[in-house]
Amino acid sequence: MKTVSSFATLIHWYEQRLLRERVLLLICCAVILYFAWDILIMRPVDLRKRAVKGELSQLQADVAELNPQETVILARKDYDPDRENRQRLVVLQAESVKLQQQLQEHITGLVSPQEMPGLLKNLLLRQQKLQLLSLENLPAEPLRISAQAAEGLASPGLYRHRLQLVFSGDYLTTLAYLRKLETLPRQLIWEALEIETQEYPRAKVHLQIYTLSLEKGWIGG
Repeated sequence: MKTVSSFATLIHWYEQRLLRERVLLLICCAVILYFAWDILIMRPVDLRKRAVKGELSQLQADVAELNPQETVILARKDYDPDRENRQRLVVLQAESVKLQQQLQEHITGLVSPQEMPGLLKNLLLRQQKLQLLSLENLPAEPLRISAQAAEGLASPGLYRHRLQLVFSGDYLTTLAYLRKLETLPRQLIWEALEIETQEYPRAKVHLQIYTLSLEKGWIGG
């Protein structure tokens, strides 16, 4: 009851202000929300995305560098079966398998494409002040991070599975939803976030998220 009374007192105080003062108060609140949004959400998301891309790029480059060497040795081994080349082939194959395993372990820490739509919808439905407007699967895209992969050399198949979510709600509830996405046991990667301001305090949010897998296929329903 005390909280309700305090809130009512605050509303009454606000309504007694001059129109100019109320406009200034709204502007101040909007500025505070913007900086809170930038510091608490956008900057950590950008840092995480850069770190993930950097790690994947390095793994892809390492695997792509080994594949041409392995191909050359495999082509020559029947004609020049000397001991040194056979040993070198064994080493290259072992290193390639190790890198493949590292890539798989990294992807295991991400939400699978099949789980992503249901997970996003369930989390959003728990926020009663948010309204789901649309949920769209976008085509899977093969990732070609390294220069070797871009030239067509053999490399592990790695695909980006994207999903676009559109919902509406107030700023604070939206912020709470995005923070829940940040604290999931397994990660999702944010690619784009766009906010359309509607009648205060509601806004329309366009959120594009993706995950990675070694298989090309549509995201589950």
